[in-house]
Amino acid sequence: MPHLIARLADWLRPFWLGALLALGLAQPASALSFAIPPFLPQAELEKSFSPLIDQISQMTGLPITLKTFPNYLAFWQETRSGSNFDIALDAAPTTDFRVQRQHWQVIAKMSGTVTQSLVTKGDNAVLDPSELINKKIAVQPSPSVSALTLYQLFPNPVQQPNLIYVESNRQAADEVLAGKVDAAVIPTPIAVGYPDLNTVTTTAPLPFLAISISPKVTAAQAKTLRDALLNLDKTSQGQALLKASQLRPFEAATNAEYAGDEKLLEGTFGY
Repeated sequence: MPHLIARLADWLRPFWLGALLALGLAQPASALSFAIPPFLPQAELEKSFSPLIDQISQMTGLPITLKTFPNYLAFWQETRSGSNFDIALDAAPTTDFRVQRQHWQVIAKMSGTVTQSLVTKGDNAVLDPSELINKKIAVQPSPSVSALTLYQLFPNPVQQPNLIYVESNRQAADEVLAGKVDAAVIPTPIAVGYPDLNTVTTTAPLPFLAISISPKVTAAQAKTLRDALLNLDKTSQGQALLKASQLRPFEAATNAEYAGDEKLLEGTFGY
C-alpha cells in the first residue's frame, strides 16, 4: 500500500504543479506606485492627479496607485534613501538625481519649461531681491525647486532673508497675501493665478515636470506607459481630463534633457 500511495503521488505531481502555477498566474499583479512631491496641498494633488493615474492605468492595463508625502522633508528622505516607488512625476533636480544616482529613466515630460517667481503683495513695491535681505520669505523646504532657486537669488549666507517654511506653494502665496511674510518664491504657473501678487523677479527656466521610472519597471511596462502618456491628448477624453485637471500634455523626453540639473541640489542635506 505505501508503494501504491507513493506511485500515485508521483503520478499526480505534475497536476499539482500545474494547478499551483495557474493559481500564481491568476493572482493580480502588484500595483505600480506613482509618486508625486508635495508641491500642492494633498487634497489638490489627489484631485488633479488621481484621474490622470486612473486613466493611464486603464490605457495600459497596469494597476497604479498614487503615493503622496506630508511635506518635502519626508519626500526628500525617501528619495535620497532609494526612492521606494516605481514611477515619479518630479521636478528637474530630483529627476536628474534619480537618473544619476539610482539609474532611473525619463520616459516623458509635461510640455514646455517652468520658472520660479519671487513675489510680494501688490502694495509692497519691491524692485530688487536685495531689498528682502533679513525680511520674511515663505518657501517650501529644500529640495523644492523654489527653495533651491531662492539660494541662487541669495547666495551669500550672511545676506539672506529669514526663511519661513510652508507645506505647499498655495500656503506660501496665502502667507504673502495675509501679510504674514514679506515675499515668497513659488512656481510661476501658480503665481499667475494670484492677480494680487507682484512679481519681483523670475528665474531661468528648467525643463518642466518629468515622468521617470525605476529600474524595477520592465522594458515592456515602460513602453506601455510612455505610449499612454504621449497619446493622452490625442483623444477627446484625454483632452478633457487634462483640461479638468489643469495639466499640460505630455511630450517625449530623455535623461539628457535633465542632465546637470541635480547640481541645484548641492548643499542639500544628504545630497
